[in-house]
Amino acid sequence: MSHVDSLLAVLFLAFWHILCGRLPLIHTVRHSNWLSFSGGVAVAYVFEGLLPKLGEWQVLILTQKQIKFGVTKLCEDLGMVEYCGGLPNFINYEIFLLALAGVIFFLWVEWGLHSRSEGESEQGAPSQSFYLHISIFAAYNVLIGYITAHNILPGSFVQALLVTALALHFLGINHTLWIHYRERFDNQGRWIFAGSLFFGWLVGVTTEFAQTVYIAMYSFLAGAIIVSVFNDELPDRGQGEFWPFLSGVFIYSYLMMNFYSFIK
Repeated sequence: MSHVDSLLAVLFLAFWHILCGRLPLIHTVRHSNWLSFSGGVAVAYVFEGLLPKLGEWQVLILTQKQIKFGVTKLCEDLGMVEYCGGLPNFINYEIFLLALAGVIFFLWVEWGLHSRSEGESEQGAPSQSFYLHISIFAAYNVLIGYITAHNILPGSFVQALLVTALALHFLGINHTLWIHYRERFDNQGRWIFAGSLFFGWLVGVTTEFAQTVYIAMYSFLAGAIIVSVFNDELPDRGQGEFWPFLSGVFIYSYLMMNFYSFIK
Protein backbone atom coordinates (compact mmCIF):
# COMPACT_ATOMS: atom_id res chain seq x y z
CA MET A 1 0.00 0.00 0.00
CA SER A 2 1.51 3.33 -1.05
CA HIS A 3 1.63 6.23 1.39
CA VAL A 4 -1.10 8.01 -0.59
CA ASP A 5 -3.37 4.96 -0.49
CA SER A 6 -2.68 4.35 3.19
CA LEU A 7 -3.31 8.04 3.99
CA LEU A 8 -6.68 7.91 2.23
CA ALA A 9 -7.52 4.72 4.12
CA VAL A 10 -6.56 6.26 7.48
CA LEU A 11 -8.41 9.51 6.77
CA PHE A 12 -11.52 7.53 5.86
CA LEU A 13 -11.29 5.48 9.06
CA ALA A 14 -10.59 8.60 11.15
CA PHE A 15 -13.68 10.35 9.77
CA TRP A 16 -15.57 7.12 10.33
CA HIS A 17 -14.60 7.30 14.01
CA ILE A 18 -15.90 10.86 14.16
CA LEU A 19 -19.17 10.02 12.41
CA CYS A 20 -19.89 6.81 14.34
CA GLY A 21 -23.07 7.16 16.36
CA ARG A 22 -24.41 9.91 14.09
CA LEU A 23 -24.87 7.88 10.91
CA PRO A 24 -28.45 7.68 9.52
CA LEU A 25 -27.90 3.94 8.99
CA ILE A 26 -27.81 3.34 12.72
CA HIS A 27 -31.13 5.11 13.24
CA THR A 28 -33.00 3.70 10.24
CA VAL A 29 -31.95 0.02 10.35
CA ARG A 30 -32.75 -2.20 13.31
CA HIS A 31 -29.80 -2.35 15.70
CA SER A 32 -29.70 -6.14 15.69
CA ASN A 33 -29.54 -6.29 11.88
CA TRP A 34 -26.60 -3.99 11.23
CA LEU A 35 -24.68 -5.17 14.29
CA SER A 36 -25.21 -8.80 13.28
CA PHE A 37 -24.03 -8.07 9.71
CA SER A 38 -21.02 -6.17 11.06
CA GLY A 39 -20.20 -9.09 13.34
CA GLY A 40 -20.38 -11.49 10.41
CA VAL A 41 -17.94 -9.40 8.37
CA ALA A 42 -15.60 -9.13 11.36
CA VAL A 43 -15.61 -12.90 11.95
CA ALA A 44 -14.92 -13.52 8.26
CA TYR A 45 -12.09 -10.97 8.42
CA VAL A 46 -10.49 -12.87 11.31
CA PHE A 47 -10.58 -16.22 9.51
CA GLU A 48 -9.91 -14.97 5.95
CA GLY A 49 -7.49 -12.12 6.64
CA LEU A 50 -5.75 -12.25 10.01
CA LEU A 51 -5.23 -15.95 10.75
CA PRO A 52 -3.99 -16.93 7.25
CA LYS A 53 -1.37 -14.17 7.39
CA LEU A 54 -0.17 -15.35 10.82
CA GLY A 55 0.03 -18.92 9.53
CA GLU A 56 2.01 -17.81 6.47
CA TRP A 57 4.57 -15.99 8.59
CA GLN A 58 4.87 -18.91 11.01
CA VAL A 59 5.59 -21.31 8.15
CA LEU A 60 8.31 -18.98 6.86
CA ILE A 61 9.88 -18.91 10.30
CA LEU A 62 9.74 -22.69 10.78
CA THR A 63 11.19 -23.42 7.34
CA GLN A 64 13.67 -20.51 7.64
CA LYS A 65 13.09 -19.63 4.00
CA GLN A 66 12.64 -15.88 4.30
CA ILE A 67 12.49 -15.02 7.99
CA LYS A 68 15.23 -15.99 10.41
CA PHE A 69 14.21 -17.89 13.56
CA GLY A 70 11.75 -15.52 15.16
CA VAL A 71 12.94 -15.06 18.74
CA THR A 72 16.61 -14.85 17.78
CA LYS A 73 15.99 -12.32 14.99
CA LEU A 74 13.72 -10.23 17.21
CA CYS A 75 16.44 -10.11 19.87
CA GLU A 76 18.94 -8.94 17.25
CA ASP A 77 16.58 -6.25 15.93
CA LEU A 78 15.94 -4.95 19.43
CA GLY A 79 19.63 -5.06 20.39
CA MET A 80 18.99 -7.55 23.20
CA VAL A 81 21.03 -10.55 22.05
CA GLU A 82 22.78 -10.89 25.39
CA TYR A 83 19.44 -11.26 27.17
CA CYS A 84 18.04 -13.91 24.85
CA GLY A 85 20.72 -16.57 25.02
CA GLY A 86 18.89 -18.61 27.61
CA LEU A 87 15.56 -18.82 25.82
CA PRO A 88 14.38 -22.39 25.23
CA ASN A 89 14.72 -23.69 21.68
CA PHE A 90 11.28 -25.29 21.73
CA ILE A 91 9.60 -21.90 21.26
CA ASN A 92 8.75 -22.53 17.61
CA TYR A 93 5.40 -20.80 17.38
CA GLU A 94 6.25 -17.20 18.21
CA ILE A 95 3.62 -15.72 15.92
CA PHE A 96 0.75 -17.50 17.61
CA LEU A 97 2.25 -16.92 21.06
CA LEU A 98 2.21 -13.19 20.34
CA ALA A 99 -1.40 -13.41 19.14
CA LEU A 100 -2.22 -15.29 22.33
CA ALA A 101 -0.51 -12.53 24.33
CA GLY A 102 -2.77 -10.01 22.57
CA VAL A 103 -5.83 -12.07 23.48
CA ILE A 104 -4.75 -12.35 27.12
CA PHE A 105 -3.90 -8.66 27.45
CA PHE A 106 -7.17 -7.38 26.01
CA LEU A 107 -9.20 -9.91 28.00
CA TRP A 108 -7.43 -8.70 31.14
CA VAL A 109 -8.33 -5.11 30.24
CA GLU A 110 -11.94 -5.97 29.42
CA TRP A 111 -12.47 -8.01 32.57
CA GLY A 112 -10.81 -5.36 34.72
CA LEU A 113 -13.07 -2.69 33.26
CA HIS A 114 -16.12 -4.88 33.72
CA SER A 115 -15.32 -5.41 37.40
CA ARG A 116 -14.96 -1.65 37.80
CA SER A 117 -18.27 -0.99 36.07
CA GLU A 118 -20.20 -3.28 38.44
CA GLY A 119 -20.08 -0.54 41.08
CA GLU A 120 -21.10 2.28 38.76
CA SER A 121 -24.10 4.43 39.56
CA GLU A 122 -26.97 5.05 37.18
CA GLN A 123 -25.62 8.54 36.47
CA GLY A 124 -22.77 7.17 34.36
CA ALA A 125 -19.32 5.64 34.43
CA PRO A 126 -16.62 7.19 36.61
CA SER A 127 -13.95 9.24 34.87
CA GLN A 128 -11.20 6.77 35.81
CA SER A 129 -12.93 3.90 34.01
CA PHE A 130 -13.68 6.05 30.96
CA TYR A 131 -10.11 7.29 30.52
CA LEU A 132 -8.65 3.82 31.08
CA HIS A 133 -10.94 2.34 28.45
CA ILE A 134 -10.29 5.19 25.99
CA SER A 135 -6.51 4.98 26.56
CA ILE A 136 -6.43 1.27 25.77
CA PHE A 137 -8.37 1.65 22.53
CA ALA A 138 -6.42 4.79 21.60
CA ALA A 139 -3.23 2.71 21.76
CA TYR A 140 -5.06 0.07 19.75
CA ASN A 141 -5.82 2.70 17.06
CA VAL A 142 -2.20 3.88 17.02
CA LEU A 143 -1.13 0.31 16.29
CA ILE A 144 -3.74 -0.06 13.53
CA GLY A 145 -2.62 3.25 11.99
CA TYR A 146 1.00 2.11 11.98
CA ILE A 147 0.17 -1.26 10.46
CA THR A 148 -2.02 0.41 7.80
CA ALA A 149 1.00 2.45 6.68
CA HIS A 150 3.00 -0.78 6.24
CA ASN A 151 0.24 -3.10 5.11
CA ILE A 152 1.55 -5.74 2.69
CA LEU A 153 -1.65 -7.34 1.44
CA PRO A 154 -1.66 -7.45 -2.38
CA GLY A 155 -4.15 -5.67 -4.60
CA SER A 156 -6.13 -2.45 -4.29
CA PHE A 157 -9.47 -4.23 -4.03
CA VAL A 158 -8.22 -6.37 -1.15
CA GLN A 159 -7.07 -3.16 0.51
CA ALA A 160 -10.60 -1.82 0.13
CA LEU A 161 -11.95 -4.99 1.74
CA LEU A 162 -9.54 -4.54 4.64
CA VAL A 163 -10.65 -0.94 5.16
CA THR A 164 -14.30 -2.04 5.00
CA ALA A 165 -13.70 -4.73 7.62
CA LEU A 166 -11.89 -2.26 9.89
CA ALA A 167 -14.69 0.30 9.48
CA LEU A 168 -17.30 -2.24 10.57
CA HIS A 169 -14.96 -3.37 13.35
CA PHE A 170 -14.70 0.23 14.61
CA LEU A 171 -18.46 0.63 14.32
CA GLY A 172 -19.03 -2.25 16.70
CA ILE A 173 -16.41 -1.05 19.20
CA ASN A 174 -17.59 2.57 19.13
CA HIS A 175 -21.20 1.53 19.54
CA THR A 176 -20.29 -0.46 22.66
CA LEU A 177 -18.30 2.44 24.13
CA TRP A 178 -21.08 4.90 23.28
CA ILE A 179 -23.60 2.76 25.18
CA HIS A 180 -21.40 2.96 28.28
CA TYR A 181 -20.24 6.57 28.08
CA ARG A 182 -22.51 8.44 25.61
CA GLU A 183 -21.73 12.16 26.02
CA ARG A 184 -18.15 11.54 27.09
CA PHE A 185 -17.54 9.38 24.06
CA ASP A 186 -19.19 11.92 21.73
CA ASN A 187 -17.24 14.84 23.19
CA GLN A 188 -13.85 13.19 23.62
CA GLY A 189 -13.57 9.50 22.78
CA ARG A 190 -14.27 9.52 19.05
CA TRP A 191 -11.91 12.47 18.50
CA ILE A 192 -9.14 10.78 20.48
CA PHE A 193 -9.58 7.63 18.39
CA ALA A 194 -9.41 9.57 15.12
CA GLY A 195 -6.27 11.43 16.23
CA SER A 196 -4.65 8.22 17.49
CA LEU A 197 -5.25 6.49 14.18
CA PHE A 198 -3.65 9.33 12.23
CA PHE A 199 -0.74 9.53 14.70
CA GLY A 200 -0.06 5.81 14.22
CA TRP A 201 -0.02 6.29 10.45
CA LEU A 202 2.35 9.25 10.79
CA VAL A 203 4.75 7.14 12.86
CA GLY A 204 4.45 4.41 10.24
CA VAL A 205 5.47 6.62 7.30
CA THR A 206 8.31 8.35 9.15
CA THR A 207 9.90 5.28 10.74
CA GLU A 208 10.84 1.85 9.44
CA PHE A 209 10.90 -0.83 12.11
CA ALA A 210 12.63 -4.13 11.46
CA GLN A 211 10.53 -6.82 9.82
CA THR A 212 10.30 -8.97 12.94
CA VAL A 213 9.19 -5.99 15.05
CA TYR A 214 6.46 -5.22 12.52
CA ILE A 215 5.35 -8.86 12.45
CA ALA A 216 5.31 -8.95 16.26
CA MET A 217 3.10 -5.83 16.32
CA TYR A 218 0.75 -7.29 13.70
CA SER A 219 0.49 -10.61 15.56
CA PHE A 220 -0.26 -8.96 18.89
CA LEU A 221 -2.88 -6.78 17.22
CA ALA A 222 -4.46 -9.87 15.65
CA GLY A 223 -5.07 -11.29 19.12
CA ALA A 224 -6.57 -7.98 20.24
CA ILE A 225 -8.88 -7.87 17.22
CA ILE A 226 -10.06 -11.42 17.88
CA VAL A 227 -11.05 -10.44 21.43
CA SER A 228 -12.81 -7.29 20.22
CA VAL A 229 -14.70 -9.16 17.51
CA PHE A 230 -16.06 -11.88 19.75
CA ASN A 231 -16.46 -9.68 22.82
CA ASP A 232 -17.86 -6.41 21.44
CA GLU A 233 -19.14 -6.96 17.92
CA LEU A 234 -21.28 -10.08 18.14
CA PRO A 235 -24.73 -9.30 19.59
CA ASP A 236 -25.81 -11.04 22.76
CA ARG A 237 -28.08 -14.04 22.45
CA GLY A 238 -31.63 -12.87 21.95
CA GLN A 239 -30.49 -9.57 20.43
CA GLY A 240 -28.74 -10.75 17.27
CA GLU A 241 -30.16 -11.89 13.96
CA PHE A 242 -28.67 -14.99 12.33
CA TRP A 243 -29.37 -14.21 8.66
CA PRO A 244 -27.74 -10.74 8.62
CA PHE A 245 -24.78 -12.33 10.43
CA LEU A 246 -24.55 -15.13 7.87
CA SER A 247 -24.85 -12.59 5.04
CA GLY A 248 -21.87 -10.66 6.40
CA VAL A 249 -19.80 -13.85 6.70
CA PHE A 250 -20.74 -15.09 3.23
CA ILE A 251 -20.28 -11.79 1.35
CA TYR A 252 -16.91 -10.94 2.88
CA SER A 253 -15.58 -14.52 2.62
CA TYR A 254 -16.68 -14.80 -1.00
CA LEU A 255 -14.97 -11.55 -1.97
CA MET A 256 -11.75 -12.35 -0.08
CA MET A 257 -11.43 -15.88 -1.50
CA ASN A 258 -12.19 -14.88 -5.09
CA PHE A 259 -9.95 -11.83 -5.21
CA TYR A 260 -7.05 -13.61 -3.52
CA SER A 261 -7.27 -16.35 -6.15
CA PHE A 262 -7.53 -13.69 -8.87
CA ILE A 263 -4.38 -11.92 -7.60
CA LYS A 264 -2.43 -15.17 -7.43
